[in-house]
Amino acid sequence: MPTPAASPTSKPMARWSRWALIAAALLIGVALVATIWTMRRGVADASEALERGQADLLRERVRAEVVEATGPIDPDDLAAIAAELEPEGLRYLAVLGPDGEIAADAGMPASPRDKLAGELAGVRPNLPVRVGDVLRLVDRRTDRRPAARRRPRLARRASPIVIEFVPRVADQLRSSSGRALAIGALTAGGLLVVALVLFRWILQRERLEQRLIEERRLASLGQMSAVLAHEIRNPLASLKGNAQMLARGLPDGDRSRARADRVVAEALRLETLTSDLLEFARSGAIRHEEVDPAVLLGDAAAGMPVDIDAAGAPGSWWLDRERIRQVLVNLLENAVWAAGEGGRVSARVALEAGQLVYTVRDQGPGFPEEDLPRIFEPFFTGRTDGSGLGLAVARRIVELHGGSIEARNHPAGGAEMSVALPAAAGARRARRTRRTRAAQQRAM
Repeated sequence: MPTPAASPTSKPMARWSRWALIAAALLIGVALVATIWTMRRGVADASEALERGQADLLRERVRAEVVEATGPIDPDDLAAIAAELEPEGLRYLAVLGPDGEIAADAGMPASPRDKLAGELAGVRPNLPVRVGDVLRLVDRRTDRRPAARRRPRLARRASPIVIEFVPRVADQLRSSSGRALAIGALTAGGLLVVALVLFRWILQRERLEQRLIEERRLASLGQMSAVLAHEIRNPLASLKGNAQMLARGLPDGDRSRARADRVVAEALRLETLTSDLLEFARSGAIRHEEVDPAVLLGDAAAGMPVDIDAAGAPGSWWLDRERIRQVLVNLLENAVWAAGEGGRVSARVALEAGQLVYTVRDQGPGFPEEDLPRIFEPFFTGRTDGSGLGLAVARRIVELHGGSIEARNHPAGGAEMSVALPAAAGARRARRTRRTRAAQQRAM
């Protein structure tokens, strides 16, 4: 039954939907952060207004109490005023003398008293400044009433006043806005993370769907190939046998003998093709066994002009000896063909990132860039005498091992193929068994 093909517009639509999801999440996150940041700026302005309003209120209250007081202002008077205004946030109150010294004060200042006079000299009048967790205000207002209406001891009453207070409402407003901004930032970050997770999930799902479509196509192709190979094999064997008998009965150099030899050669090529088709259709289970990777590479390269590097190879690895040998032979034969007469091929086996990696490189022209995405497709080949099934079979064998196979052009020239095989479950069991035996021997 034919596998349904994907719609021509499905891939562009899927790609558009992926980026639309990311763009929507980013826009929502940016809008949320911008809104909260604007709110934070508004809260900051409102907090400053609240601080100025609280400062003006305390200044007027303190100035009224000081002006209405009779007689010299002493610490007890200031203490009574400070106690009265403490519920409104007042923490420290002081009256400065003519030379800027502290004439009287009440409460605990934010700075040590021996440093306070120096700090007050540089404070702009009537402008609250933050000192730690309090605001400090120096009121240097003068009495502008007519002289006839001024009360005695005007100099004292018009003396600068220092007020330190806690802006509780403004601080609470700032704290609330800070929490809101943090929540908004976390929400925006969460939206972005969710979008990225969904993006990766969509990509994985698309890859899985594409893989399922490819596997169905290959399964259908394999079934058809197996049927064709079985149907062709018997008549082909008869054709080849009769052609060989006919060729043996003709003298060498005769034109008929050359034609018979040609028939035999083509029959042998068809026989190879049917064998490849059957191998492609076969998906038998992998039989793991402990193998020396370096020896396996040497066996596969026997009789070929190949330079082998096995310095980084592990002592053993669990894999299907015959089927991995088939993969290596295919890669090496392709490399030798690409290198041409007199060319050299290098092969390396090493342990990389916990995987067994075989690498085969030739000094040929390399792969055409437009062919790289199709290298492992069935029946795709750049050789005139190839069936186009060798690399497809190799990929299937490697994937049955849970590994991966890659084709690329080497930066220094030529083509490079690599096969990465993970450790099999049998290898892990073997290592656990060896560790257990070693522990038992040490215990004895």
